[in-house]
Amino acid sequence: MTSSPADRPTSRADAYLLGAVAIGLTVVVSAAGGLGWPTPARTSSGWQVADVPPGLLVLLLAVGLACPALAAVLARPWTWRAPRAAAVWWVLVLLSVFAGVWNDLYYAALSGEPGPVIPVFDWLFTSVPALVAALLTRSRGRALQLRAALGTAVVSLPLLALGAALYSAPNGLAEALGAGLSSAAFFGVVPLVVVLALTAGTDPRTPVG
Repeated sequence: MTSSPADRPTSRADAYLLGAVAIGLTVVVSAAGGLGWPTPARTSSGWQVADVPPGLLVLLLAVGLACPALAAVLARPWTWRAPRAAAVWWVLVLLSVFAGVWNDLYYAALSGEPGPVIPVFDWLFTSVPALVAALLTRSRGRALQLRAALGTAVVSLPLLALGAALYSAPNGLAEALGAGLSSAAFFGVVPLVVVLALTAGTDPRTPVG
C-alpha cells in the first residue's frame, strides 16, 4: 500500500500531533512526579516493591489510563484494516503500561536510598514497542506506520519520565522535572528517532511522507 502526495501532509500532521502530545504529557507527568508523593517500600524479593501508598497508586493509575486512551484516539488502530497489527499494537501498549508502572514504582522505592541509579535498560521501554509497531505496519503505508510507532511513545515516554521524576522528587520539584525530561530525552526520544529512521525504508513501496 502506497501513500499519495495528498496523503503526505496528513502523515506529517499526524506525526507532529502524536509527537507533541507525547512531549506534552511527558512534561506534565514529570512535574506531577515531583510533587512529593509518599514512596513504597523497597524489598529484595518478588516485585521488589511493597506497601504502595494510595496517593501514588492513584497517580500511576491515572497516568496508566490516560496515556493509552490518548494514544488510541490519535493512532486510531480501528481504522487500520489490519486486525492482527491492531491487536498486537494494543498488546504492546498494555505491556508498556505494565512495565512503565512497575518501573515507576521501583524508582520511587529507590528514591530514599543512597547512591545513584544507572538506567542501563531504560531505552528499551520506548524503542522496543515502537520498533515492533513500525515493523508490523511497514506494508500499510508510512502514515499508518508513523501513527503506530509514535502511538506507543505516547504511552512509554511519559511513564519513563515519571520514574525519573519520582526518584528525584526528594530534591525538589525543579530537579524532579529536569530529571524526568532529561531521562525522556536521552532514553526515550533518541532511541525513538533511531527506530523511526531505521524503519523508514523497510518497505520499498512505502514512500516517506
